Amino acid sequence: MLDQALRKAKWRQRLMMVLIAVVVLIIGGPLAYSGLNQLCGRQTDALYTALTNYHLVAEPNVTVASEMLANNSSFGGNVVTKEYKEIDGYVVPWGTYTSHYSFHDWEMDESFTQTVSNRLDENTDRQQFQNTTLQKVARFYTHTHDLPNEARSLSRLPNHVGEIAVTFSRAVTYAELKQWVPKNVNLTWGYVFNDTKRVALEGDNSGLVENPIGMDLSYDQGPSRQLKDWQTALRGYWGNQTRSAGMKLALKASAKTLQFRGVILTGTTEQLAKVAGAANVAGTSVGVTVARVPYIKPVK
Repeated sequence: MLDQALRKAKWRQRLMMVLIAVVVLIIGGPLAYSGLNQLCGRQTDALYTALTNYHLVAEPNVTVASEMLANNSSFGGNVVTKEYKEIDGYVVPWGTYTSHYSFHDWEMDESFTQTVSNRLDENTDRQQFQNTTLQKVARFYTHTHDLPNEARSLSRLPNHVGEIAVTFSRAVTYAELKQWVPKNVNLTWGYVFNDTKRVALEGDNSGLVENPIGMDLSYDQGPSRQLKDWQTALRGYWGNQTRSAGMKLALKASAKTLQFRGVILTGTTEQLAKVAGAANVAGTSVGVTVARVPYIKPVK
């Protein structure tokens, strides 16, 4: 009798534990699911904010075609970014990037700040290419003496459109820049300073600006229209890192005093070649070039 009573007590105990587990699962499951979704939502928002800040301050002449969630769940997922360059009316694929988030953190795709196929070149020391489409990257320079002037070679590439990065001998304000820009080319982006806290080429002495920080100047978007938003994005992009001298100057500048050390220009190769000899040009670097076709007319 005693053994039978003990067995019944054990079964009751086991049944009670099962019932408790079921109740906890019924009540706790939705709560856990909701909690994970909220945590993932916060990380997703933080990732989108970081991506937006990066696009606004650190991508010369690059446009976001789409930025969408993929493979998302309560535990995490991806944000896929597709980008292109507009080269005087021609749209050129630039890159596809996959950033990640979970319920506890997020991470931008490292490929945003990486280039591949670096090779030594007897004329320009180093050529760099975008890491997925292998389009040539137009580069600015950290100094102003004895620089390559690749735009000169575009005179030997007729019937194309392209982009060039122009490094100035002297930094200029936006008002001075508007007076300087030739009428037959498009002003798309202004280089303000070099982000020295992200350096991909350790020990490289070629004088290349690895991570240019600047502002979208296409379609006459001058600093007066966007400076406050741009400075807010710059603070977000920079985070808690120690502020460099260039960063401090950019945050203190007004729309009239913000200085540009260089620009990205697009246009026909014939017109871009003429920029090589313009005043205040210390050097130029050619980026993407595209053969013209009869059914797409260049903007200029």
